[in-house]
Amino acid sequence: MHIPLTSIPLAILAASLFLTGCSSTITRAMRVEDRVTVDVRTMIDEVSTVPIVFVGERHDAAAHHALQLEVIKGLLAKGKSVAIGMEMFEGASQKVLDGWSTGAVTTDAFIKVYRSNWRNIPYRLYEDIFSYARVNHIPIVALNAPRDIVMKVSRLGLSSLSSADKRLLPPDADAEVSDIYVNFIRSAYWAHGRNSDNFRYICEAQMLRNRVMASRILDYHQLHPERVMVILAGGGHAREKGGIPAELGTLPFKIILPQVPGLAADAISSADAHFLLEEPFSLIDLL
Repeated sequence: MHIPLTSIPLAILAASLFLTGCSSTITRAMRVEDRVTVDVRTMIDEVSTVPIVFVGERHDAAAHHALQLEVIKGLLAKGKSVAIGMEMFEGASQKVLDGWSTGAVTTDAFIKVYRSNWRNIPYRLYEDIFSYARVNHIPIVALNAPRDIVMKVSRLGLSSLSSADKRLLPPDADAEVSDIYVNFIRSAYWAHGRNSDNFRYICEAQMLRNRVMASRILDYHQLHPERVMVILAGGGHAREKGGIPAELGTLPFKIILPQVPGLAADAISSADAHFLLEEPFSLIDLL
């Protein structure tokens, strides 16, 4: 039965949209190159030919994390050796991640480390991914830059980094950020405070994170070229233009993105991603 939109209280409608989006399953994606919609299995087949697969997310969207796990499972089913690279952990946590994948670290200890790294997103949203990695002994690789350094740059800029700070970063992670990148962030991500006096510092902090994560991906691939590395990161970082992939040089990759601000089906291009996920709900479903 279709109910007139005007008869639905706004709070109930908003809650319904949120809950439906979080609990439903993503089954289809648009191939950006030709705008053809394919099922998830076809998408996994097409991304399985490269060593690096980005699966972007909105951090609080359960459907995105379920899709990430489906990609990991699909690659394993195709006989691929898989590793999981995660924005959610800083490099200092790598020893704990290694212990988790081998079964040497307890669940309580692991949750404590997760919460110290990724403070605002509930553990349960990633729990199935973590459990699957543990059962199947899939390595999890910490990608993110040290939080204290990122915060320092966002407040004071790259020029504020000390020699001690730089020793904790890959070479050239503190390189100057171009005006082209700053203008791109200003146009693409309005939520990053584009009109503030410190906007350039925010851009420098974001690029620092991109460079650190790209460096850790490259380092892992050099040591384990036989593995397909599935990268779990926010949509802005997983996007090619202005994101981590642009920092990977000639290393081949594929990108799967959810719809994020500025990247709906009518706006996305091949300079952004290879696949755009179809969200598992629409307003019309509720009416």
